[in-house]
Amino acid sequence: MQENTVSGAQVDAHQLPRHGWLRVRASDQIMLANIHRQYGLNLTRPVRHAVEEQSFVLLPLDLPLPDRDADAHEGTSFSSAQILIAFTPELLITVEPDHPIEALRRAQDLLARSDETPASRDALIVILEELNDATQETVAQISQVLTQLAGQAVDSSGGFKLEGRQVGVADIAQTAVLLGGAEELIARTVQGQLMLERAARWVRRGGGDIELDYSTTLSDIQGGRRHARFQHAKVRNIQQSLMTTLDLKQNQIIKVFTVVTAVFTPPTLIAAYYGQNFANMPELALSWGEWFVMGTTALFALVPLAYIKRKGWLR
Repeated sequence: MQENTVSGAQVDAHQLPRHGWLRVRASDQIMLANIHRQYGLNLTRPVRHAVEEQSFVLLPLDLPLPDRDADAHEGTSFSSAQILIAFTPELLITVEPDHPIEALRRAQDLLARSDETPASRDALIVILEELNDATQETVAQISQVLTQLAGQAVDSSGGFKLEGRQVGVADIAQTAVLLGGAEELIARTVQGQLMLERAARWVRRGGGDIELDYSTTLSDIQGGRRHARFQHAKVRNIQQSLMTTLDLKQNQIIKVFTVVTAVFTPPTLIAAYYGQNFANMPELALSWGEWFVMGTTALFALVPLAYIKRKGWLR
């Protein structure tokens, strides 16, 4: 498979290939201008869906792929790979972001080892397969993150963290924010796999024979999308578990305030009564009057507490 990865400053319009795979950086305006002059393709404009232009089929892809630079990022991180594919039966052009994409490098190595020069559509199938494998790696890493978040959700329902303190609303909210980020990433992955599936169908729509197994590629892409949707269902289950735990904690807080109010309301009424300036209060003249009032106050506080405990409302 003939490939061209040189910059636009190194090639004129009349030197652009008519066959093979032409890789272009999205920032290489000179090469994009040469492509426009020779092929009539404007690859600088945004393409939202598959279109046919100047005998080419334009296929946009937007995939969240794992970052490979472990020194620049802590933990698991992903970057958006926006790729524009233009192909005819003879020529394949890919407009790629400036940062290297591992899946395209693997596809290039596979095509370079081929004994025969594959047609552009066969090469495109290889590219789609490698990109699909990369998105599956994204889903696999998301699954690992969800496993950790599920553990945090279990800790939240248990009530205590490793530090010995009770799990609070702030801890649950932090886990919910992380789940929201994972859900957004899964949604982008599903959308990217829909783009891959659409691209695979356009390869088949071109007619003619395809050397590689097209049906297997399409099946793998569809299976990857189902896997991503399964992870999305896991996110929803964890979110539902967190919301249930949050509701229980809020109910527990309200229950505590209710118990405190029920226990201290009778003593408060007694204190309010003896706070009045009545002219005649006979119990004040009794030697044991103070102890009688204190005992009555304690009794009226303990009776609601005993009732609440008997009903099991303290659990």
